[in-house]
Amino acid sequence: MQKRYKNIFIDLDDTIYDFAAASRESFEEAYNLLGYERYFNSFNHFMSLYEPHNLELWGLYGEGKITKAELNSDRYSYPLRMVGIENQELADTFCREVLGRIPTKNKVIPGAVELLEYLYPKYNLYILSNGFKELQEHKMQTAGLRKYFKKIVLSDDIGINKPNPELFIHALQVANSITEESIMIGDMFDTDITGAAGVGMDQIFYNRKGLELLPFEPTYTVRNLLQIKEIL
Repeated sequence: MQKRYKNIFIDLDDTIYDFAAASRESFEEAYNLLGYERYFNSFNHFMSLYEPHNLELWGLYGEGKITKAELNSDRYSYPLRMVGIENQELADTFCREVLGRIPTKNKVIPGAVELLEYLYPKYNLYILSNGFKELQEHKMQTAGLRKYFKKIVLSDDIGINKPNPELFIHALQVANSITEESIMIGDMFDTDITGAAGVGMDQIFYNRKGLELLPFEPTYTVRNLLQIKEIL
């Protein structure tokens, strides 16, 4: 297609950086280091308690109903509470171990580097992420991704999360761009795609989980990152 975009906003976690793999590895290391086998039947038992509650808390955080501190405090103490352990100090130590380890993991989604090498000479690239400021740039440096991006735009910068249109408007202002010249790439429909559509920005949905029933039709949908080269 004829090129008409100038600025590309890309989600970081699980779009180009394999946060799921980095996170799970970090969790297992912290689990073993702190002797959590004393409390849980297995690492999978711990994760089965942590993961659904974590998703619920992120939803509340995205709606502005809890703070970042409350999110981190509750999500790490919850699995312990579910097995009868009330120990906030231990939960806080686990949190520090996990958050300290994740950004040291060199985990990249397959095809991400090849795609960025293709896009970098042609477009202005920006990260647009709900992730925490203290983690995102470190993760990108470790994974060799930082060099491709002009700026990192984070929800932490203004205290508002995707899909809130104010964050997308802020990102456009940072890029000195307009919606007609911009496009969003992301793997989370509810945040990346819905948010971009809400301000009239085109979207590329990286449907890595193979979702079939979507609330609306994105501008483009791909199942692997290298398909984006056929669009842009």
